[in-house]
Amino acid sequence: MSASHWLLLLGSTLDSDDRIHAALRELQSLGNVALLAPIQYGPGSRDAWRSYFNALAELVFDGDANELVAALKAIETRLGRRRDNDEVAIDIDLLAREVNGVWHADAHALDKREFEQAHAMALLLAAGVGIDSAPY
Repeated sequence: MSASHWLLLLGSTLDSDDRIHAALRELQSLGNVALLAPIQYGPGSRDAWRSYFNALAELVFDGDANELVAALKAIETRLGRRRDNDEVAIDIDLLAREVNGVWHADAHALDKREFEQAHAMALLLAAGVGIDSAPY
């Protein structure tokens, strides 16, 4: 399989954006990674009682979506993500894959309504990235 371009949404509820930067460094072990917009800080869309640092990144990865999701979960675990905790040390979500120059939404991201979340919409707008709602 040839390398694909993937769009990732990163988030953390910690007191600084250090974990976002650590995740970006970890992602470099998977392929070329680029931050597409400045890291933003603000209330979460699903849980407005806590704020997040959020980032949008593009990753060039030589593997399929399942392999990428497994690698992202491993990075989250290494950086302190615990699924039984209110604090989110790091969350890395797969948003879309580029196919023929067009970003196509990930079906799971559509199911989670990621593209309706204010923080995701703000980052996509800041990066000038449009998403085709037809999954890849």
